[in-house]
Amino acid sequence: MERPVLPILDFSRIGPPLGERFPEVALPDQTGMLVDLHRARAGRRALVVVHRSARW
Repeated sequence: MERPVLPILDFSRIGPPLGERFPEVALPDQTGMLVDLHRARAGRRALVVVHRSARW
């Protein structure tokens, strides 16, 4: 059986450009409480990691 060929992705074209401000967003934390990213970081830098769950 042949292995499927995955498309080549140009990651430089995916998502916002480097240095662009992250959009206003409020997302639930691990306890379900909504967190406003810009308010929580209070002007400090942040790393946003999106984890895709196996539960849909």
